[in-house]
Amino acid sequence: MNDDPHVSEHEAPDAASEPLEDQREDQREDIVASDETLESLREERARYFAGWQRAQADFENLKRRSAQDVRDRVQQSQRAILLDLVDLADDFERANREAPPADESDDPWRQGVALISQKLNALLAKQQVQQIATIDQPFDPEVHEAVGQLPGRRDEIVAVLRTGYTVGSRVLRATQVMVGDGSVESRDPIEQTDIEHSEPPEEADE
Repeated sequence: MNDDPHVSEHEAPDAASEPLEDQREDQREDIVASDETLESLREERARYFAGWQRAQADFENLKRRSAQDVRDRVQQSQRAILLDLVDLADDFERANREAPPADESDDPWRQGVALISQKLNALLAKQQVQQIATIDQPFDPEVHEAVGQLPGRRDEIVAVLRTGYTVGSRVLRATQVMVGDGSVESRDPIEQTDIEHSEPPEEADE
């Protein structure tokens, strides 16, 4: 009880206000701490998400590399098998050249060699293996392998030593050829001046 008669009860210090201020201060500190914790969690989440993205990208790259490695190995195995088959085709080609004359076509040996050769060529065609054209073709380093020169026109195929093959759009084995040494003059281009510069005939009057 206030002993001073001049001081009213309303002017006396409120002891309950001090705990209220402390409570508000504690709440502010809690809010600040909560904001810091939330920001820390956000940063941690961002780190985890970035790490997950890197791991996902690495995994996708690994899958692509693995798939490419498998394709490369399959192509290498297929190429090795096809090379063995075209080598076998060379043997049959030589056998056909050394076969008995055509008038002895009833010979069983000749018929057997021809039949096996046909089956082998059909198998190669099924695998998209085709011979590289060389007749009347200029030398092309992409598909031809020059192993020597003979008298002839320069850069013109003079002789074929070993047949070349392609599989699809890729060269399976280049054609071994002999090219001209330039001792023979090149063919002159066809002159078409008379045709190019000649005037069209006048239309007849009706």
